[in-house]
Amino acid sequence: MRALALSLALLFHLGVSSQGLVINEVQAACRNIIRTDDGRSPDWIELYNPLRHSVPLQGLRLSLRDRTHVFEQPLSVPSKGHLLLYADERPNEGAQHVGFKLDRTGGTLLLIDRDGTTILDVFTFPKMTTDLSVGRVPDGASTWSYFTAPSPKGTNTRPQGGIVTVMAPQAEAVISHGKDPHTISIRLNAPEGCTVRYTLDGTSSHASTALTAEGPIMVERTTTLRATCHCPGQLDGAEWVRTFTVGTVGPLGIALTLDPEDLWDPRTGIYVDGLSGNYSKSGDAWERSGHIEIAQRAAFPVGVRISGSGSRGRPKRSFKLYARDRYASPDSTWTMADGTHCDELILRADATPHATLHNLFLEAVVQRFGLALEVQPSELVPVHLNGVFWGHYRSMPPKDAQWLTQRSGAAAVDMVDGPAHAALSGSNDHFLRARQHLLDRSSMDSIAAYLDLTSLYDLAAMDLYMGRADHDLNVRAYRPRVPGGRWRWVLFDMDLWADVEDPSVQRMNTAGQPESPFLTQLLSNPALEIPFLARITALNATALHPEHTVPLVDSLYLVHAEALQQDRTRWSTEMEVPDPAVTASELVQFAKRRGEHLMEQLSAHTGRSLERVRLDIPQAHQGRVLIEGLPVPPGKQELHLLKGIPMRISIRPATGYEGLLNGKVILEDGVRLDDASRSGPIRIRFSATAP
Repeated sequence: MRALALSLALLFHLGVSSQGLVINEVQAACRNIIRTDDGRSPDWIELYNPLRHSVPLQGLRLSLRDRTHVFEQPLSVPSKGHLLLYADERPNEGAQHVGFKLDRTGGTLLLIDRDGTTILDVFTFPKMTTDLSVGRVPDGASTWSYFTAPSPKGTNTRPQGGIVTVMAPQAEAVISHGKDPHTISIRLNAPEGCTVRYTLDGTSSHASTALTAEGPIMVERTTTLRATCHCPGQLDGAEWVRTFTVGTVGPLGIALTLDPEDLWDPRTGIYVDGLSGNYSKSGDAWERSGHIEIAQRAAFPVGVRISGSGSRGRPKRSFKLYARDRYASPDSTWTMADGTHCDELILRADATPHATLHNLFLEAVVQRFGLALEVQPSELVPVHLNGVFWGHYRSMPPKDAQWLTQRSGAAAVDMVDGPAHAALSGSNDHFLRARQHLLDRSSMDSIAAYLDLTSLYDLAAMDLYMGRADHDLNVRAYRPRVPGGRWRWVLFDMDLWADVEDPSVQRMNTAGQPESPFLTQLLSNPALEIPFLARITALNATALHPEHTVPLVDSLYLVHAEALQQDRTRWSTEMEVPDPAVTASELVQFAKRRGEHLMEQLSAHTGRSLERVRLDIPQAHQGRVLIEGLPVPPGKQELHLLKGIPMRISIRPATGYEGLLNGKVILEDGVRLDDASRSGPIRIRFSATAP
């Protein structure tokens, strides 16, 4: 370590030698300069060999802070030539891939000899903006410069200015008090001798078509302004972006700014139609740089993609946003409603018109009743794209390992996706063993060692309630990567519901491909059938009971009616959008009748007769009544119970009351209602205790 420190000190004192192999050019925020075969744009390091013979790299090392990469495979730099290395943390993909990424904020790269101590070259690179590189001029020299036109594997011959940071322009927006009170006057200030260049259509202010600000900029409609300070002989400053709202639909909400070419170009735009349309692709190759403003706070740069599958072919499409180092996105990213922090954000359009209500409805059911499922918390927000109102979207976290890790409280999670249970995070080995236990009809204890069975019961119950036929596309489970960690399910994309009378139980149990995870195993394994039927019966008597669901639909519609109507107005000329009031009315009718239809289907499928039991539940201020741990709404209720499926009923009296069932005091752990005990009406009341 002392030898390494001494070598560093000498190198910084003597400067960089150009007598041997050197680090010649570096790009720490690559976006468009290079592209790998799989469409990625990794950061890169270029080496240059000024010698008359090739130089082998095997055994040499590259180091950045506390990260070191050893070249273990045969690789060499040709005489008077260059070698490009990908700084992408993927050393298993080939000899040119380095085991660490670069920091766009800057750092010092060391090229170290085979002895692990001798420093062959030191190259310190500064903070970089997207697609800027820094390198030696000429190749191998001790002088270096920024390059706005990087030259990976090419000769460095065109310096583009020294290491200079130019501050972004300061802007001030003032509402005019002239003839038109809705006109906004914007004055952009720049240092003496510098100019401000700007655009008003989303185009980058670095573009040749940008205008020069020669006075106040007048804005008469909602507009996105992009501006850059330009000083002769220096690099342009960071871009300043802001969306000004004039007579727009409601508050700004979220504003996205992208170069129109990145959206609408027939060959490369991400919002175009056609078989070769960018919207139909995925991966880094289809990501574009943009800016986001939330609630009129300062804009910051992000990556933008078209997201999802159901909405991609529709005029209104979903977006996925990425806070990435390569764009200089801030470290503190999006805070979600559940307290998690994510560096990705979904703006979901939903796959069918006003499926928003379906998703918000089940999201609320899961959260209010504490069901054993994960559901993404969402918020309906207005979105503007380059100053144009683009409708209302549900803002939400992605259902990925980052979000689920925080939800679980573990350090890491295993995550599987789809009917094939492909591993998206960690391994799927544990899940495949659990699946085999289900297929083998193992004992409940054996299965419960792998799976959170209540989570599986709840997922199957929600699938049956919705009757959705696209669940094969929407299956995701995770488990905390800890001893004893068990698999739980994520409920998401609840767009496509069946009709209220759809024979979902029969359809899902006879489908050639599974339409709900392990539903047939739940209903064919005696160890699982009884607790599953008890759970779905309890859900229909509580969380999915019309006394809860109908007011929930009404309240959701009341809160979001204006937003849904604005969305309809925005998109009705481009696609079919039903009246939100009609959608809400249909959902109310579904909520009133679906539970009864579902219980009748389960009765027919299992051969268990359906019994109707009357409950008289006291008012909530006196206490709570629970079936299988779920609260029953107060009032006169009629439960639909399956013969041979006992149900546990518990009473939680409020302070000063005691609970009685058919005149008998009920203890804290409750009683089991079997076939014999529920032959007549069940009367529950709370009696005030003596003071």
